[in-house]
Amino acid sequence: MSSSLQSPGGQDRPVARGLLAGALLVGMAALLVLSSLHKKLSYDEYDNLAYGQQVLSRGPTPPPNGQRMPILALNALACRAEGCREREVDATEAGRLLVRLPTMLFALLLGAAVFGWASEMFGASAGLLALALYVFNPSFLAHGKQVTSDVAAAFFVVPCLWTAWRLGRGRGPAGPNLLACALAAVGALLSKYTSLLILPVLGVLLAWTLLDRRRRGERLAPPLLAAAAFSVLLLFFLNAAYLFRGTMERSDHYAWKSERLQPLGRLPLPLPLPRVFVLGLDFSYYVQEHPDVGRGNNYVLGRLNTEGTAYAFPLMFLLKTPLAFFLLLLLAARSPGSGESPPDAAFLLVPFVLITAFFSLLVAPQLGIRYLLPALVCLIVYSWRAGRAVGRRGAGLVLVLTAWHAGSTLSYHPHYMSYFNELIGRRVNAYRFLADSNLDWEDRSWDIARYQERHPEAPLVIEPALPQPGLLLVGANKLVGVYEPERYRWLRENFTPIGHIGYSYLLFRVTPDRLREVLSKTGAGSPR
Repeated sequence: MSSSLQSPGGQDRPVARGLLAGALLVGMAALLVLSSLHKKLSYDEYDNLAYGQQVLSRGPTPPPNGQRMPILALNALACRAEGCREREVDATEAGRLLVRLPTMLFALLLGAAVFGWASEMFGASAGLLALALYVFNPSFLAHGKQVTSDVAAAFFVVPCLWTAWRLGRGRGPAGPNLLACALAAVGALLSKYTSLLILPVLGVLLAWTLLDRRRRGERLAPPLLAAAAFSVLLLFFLNAAYLFRGTMERSDHYAWKSERLQPLGRLPLPLPLPRVFVLGLDFSYYVQEHPDVGRGNNYVLGRLNTEGTAYAFPLMFLLKTPLAFFLLLLLAARSPGSGESPPDAAFLLVPFVLITAFFSLLVAPQLGIRYLLPALVCLIVYSWRAGRAVGRRGAGLVLVLTAWHAGSTLSYHPHYMSYFNELIGRRVNAYRFLADSNLDWEDRSWDIARYQERHPEAPLVIEPALPQPGLLLVGANKLVGVYEPERYRWLRENFTPIGHIGYSYLLFRVTPDRLREVLSKTGAGSPR
C-alpha cells in the first residue's frame, strides 16, 4: 500500500494523495447531507439546540437535565435569531441542515485528523486507507449529522492523542504540541463529560514512558514536567471556557444529588473546577444511580436491564461494524512494531481498550455505540497498519476489503443509524439484538408517508395504544420496551415482523383470530 500511489520512477505523488483525500471528504459531506434530508429533528436534538441557545444568550449555565454541553452553542448559532424554536427550525430542510452543519463540519475535521495522524505515522497512503475506512464507517455517518456532541468529542480526542504522540516522539517543538494537546483535551471536555477518560489514557501512556526511561537510565524529569504543565494548562483553559464561574468553590457549598459525590459535602475542599462543570458531573452520576431519570432501559439480546451488561458494548462493536474492518484489523495486528516505547500502536489501542472497558464494566446506561466513537476512531487510525503488513503484493486484498467495507455501509443509505452487519441475518432481525440509538433514534415520518402512498390498499395502524388487528407499524424502541416494557409485550412475544420501514419501524400482520388467541393466553387487554 505504501507504494500504490507512486509514479513508475518511484517518485511520491503528494498532489494525487491530497486530491484523493479531498475527494473522500467531499463524498462524506455529500453522504451526511443526503442522509439528513427528510428527517425531522429528534427529541434529543431539540433539547440540545435549546441548551445551545441558552449558552448563547446567558453563558455556560446549568442545563435543565444537567448533561448538555457548551459545544452545542455552535449548532444553535444558525437559529439564534428565532430563538431556536422547534416549529421554525423543523419547518424546512434548510433550517435542519443549518443547525446540523456544525456537527457535519466536526465529522469532516475528524476525517482530516485521521488522515493527518495516520499519514505522519506511516505515510500518506496509510492515511488514505484510514480515511477511507473512517468515511465509510456507518457510526460516524450516522452521528456525524445529529445535533449532538458525540462526534465533536471524538474529534477533539484525536488531536489530543496525536500531539501527545508527537511529544513522546520529539516531533516538532514541545511547547506548541503541549499547548495543542491541552486545548484539544479541553475541547473534548466541553463536548462530553465522558471525555474525562482521556486523562487516564494519557496517564497510562505516561507511566509506560516513565518505566521505559527508567529502564534505560534516562531522566524522568522531562515527561513529568510536561505532564505537570499539561495539567495546569488544562485546568486554566477549562475554567476560562466557563468564564471562571464558581472556580475554587468549596465542596461543602454544593447540594450534591448523587450518592457517589455526596461525601464531598462534608469536606471544606476548594474545587479547581467551574461550578457548572461540577454540577454536570454530579448529575451524570445521579442519572447512573436513577434509571428513571433521563434514560430508559438498556436493551441487549432481547433482555431489558437498568444496571448494564458487561458484553453490551463489545456486542455493539461486533454487530455495528462492517465485517471487512475486522479482517483489516487482523492484518494490521501482523504489522511489525515501531521499535519505540510506548509503541505507536499503544497510542491507538490503549484508548480503545480503556474506553470500551469503562463503558462495559462501570457504566449503567448502555444506550448506543455513539459512546464509543472516540475509541472507534483510534482503531480506525490503527487500521492503516494493514497496508504495511501485506506490502505491495497484498495491496489488492486491502483494496477489496476496503471496498467491501464501503459497500456494506452504503447498502443502508440513507439510514446509517440503523446499520448492522451481516451477522444478524435478515435486517428485520436487528431489533432482536440491540435497540435505542443503535437502531431507532431518527425520524421516519417521511419514509412512512411514502410507504402509505405506495400501498393505499394496506392501511397502516401506527403504534396502537391497545392490541388490535391489522397491519401494525411499531418503532423498535417502543416494541422492545425501552421506556414502556409492557405496552407491546403481547406483540413482540407472539408475532414476527413481516417487514420494516427504514429498518427501525417493524411491520406486523395481526389477524383477528390470532389476536384473540394471544389475548386469551396473556390477558394483555381487550382488542379494539
